[in-house]
Amino acid sequence: MPLWQIHHGSQTLTDEDKQTLAKQITQVYVKYGLPAFYVQVEYQEMSPTTSFTGGEHNPKFVGLTIYHLAREMSSDAQVKRFLGDIDAVLTPLFEPKGLDWEYFVTEAPRHLWKINGLVPPAAGSEEEKEWKRLNRAIKL
Repeated sequence: MPLWQIHHGSQTLTDEDKQTLAKQITQVYVKYGLPAFYVQVEYQEMSPTTSFTGGEHNPKFVGLTIYHLAREMSSDAQVKRFLGDIDAVLTPLFEPKGLDWEYFVTEAPRHLWKINGLVPPAAGSEEEKEWKRLNRAIKL
């Protein structure tokens, strides 16, 4: 499961921006072989006076927290590729709007993850391919 929590000021992202961004984020993971339904994107709009950078009010800040459980990056090359893919999604949307943004990725042990009470199939397994085809968790 990749879970993206995106905190943003009011009026920094439109509903259309949110939909587009969620689809583009999902496609990054689908490209890496994950079922689309693994990807969760949550938007948390903050009131105009709740975002501060360096002690100063910053209504144009977007903070992203990215949690990974479905896969782990095991090499610097994988990290570089993934971060490049994420930058390619975020920069075209955020930069023209004059937004400031920051993100971090944290990875958690896969064995601490379940979907609908089911342990997800091993990465790349035939079972995971079936979950991907159906785009939902099923008991196999």
